Amino acid sequence: MTNIAFTTLVILVFSFPGYLLRASYYAGKFTRHVLPRNWTDDIARAILFSLPLHLIMVSVFEWLQSSGLIHPTLNFEIVFRVVSGEYDENFSAVIASVYGNTRYLIAYYLSLVMVAIGIGYALRKVVWKWKWDVKYPWLFRYKNDWLYTLMGRDVPVPSEYPEAKIYVRVEALTKMALDEEAGKSLLYRGIAEGFTTEENGALRDILLTEVERGKFRKEPAKPPEFYWKPVTPGNLMVLKYAELENINITYLMELPPSFSPTERTAATQSSRSE
Repeated sequence: MTNIAFTTLVILVFSFPGYLLRASYYAGKFTRHVLPRNWTDDIARAILFSLPLHLIMVSVFEWLQSSGLIHPTLNFEIVFRVVSGEYDENFSAVIASVYGNTRYLIAYYLSLVMVAIGIGYALRKVVWKWKWDVKYPWLFRYKNDWLYTLMGRDVPVPSEYPEAKIYVRVEALTKMALDEEAGKSLLYRGIAEGFTTEENGALRDILLTEVERGKFRKEPAKPPEFYWKPVTPGNLMVLKYAELENINITYLMELPPSFSPTERTAATQSSRSE
């Protein structure tokens, strides 16, 4: 008789390495919300990622067995009976075989876990460095759209400036008001350094550096003149997205110091605006 509870447990154990691979891949500060809060909520995807891992490790252990380095006695029939929960009159034999191969099963699963974490970590580094999520979005693109909107990750770099760096300038009109200017919105601008999200991926905070506040100069001898005043002290400013009325995003390009001032000035211009 099929033991549903035990079979469910086996499936969970079988699929867990796939979740670990995804967790390792999405371990970046901008990508964590992609994972479900409870890993059992996405068991089908975890199984999908686990299958190739199990195939790889089974092949490795079969090679070790054929080389005479290990001597497990498990076979496909026993594994199938454990996974499906079909024991019939062979229950005792199945349990005895599993118990006799405990050390191999532990070594197999620990190796599987380490391989899953290692592949996820290595893939994350490669995808991030070479921007595979931009080159092959159908396969690697992160679901966090703010990663591309606020960090300019998908803004193309001109071929003539392969070493150029894209940075993002944010101009934000906030609902916050100072005591001396009650009822007035404040305009800030700065370079986007990062952001935080809610559990569902919604934007929570925008982190800015080199922050300036928009002001009007009011002097009797001069007409009102708008200017930007640096916000000091502080190295990082946190803007709460819920308190913003609107934002303007400008994508800028900066060349490394090895280029001449003329080239850097010409290249530091808007690449895309929203």
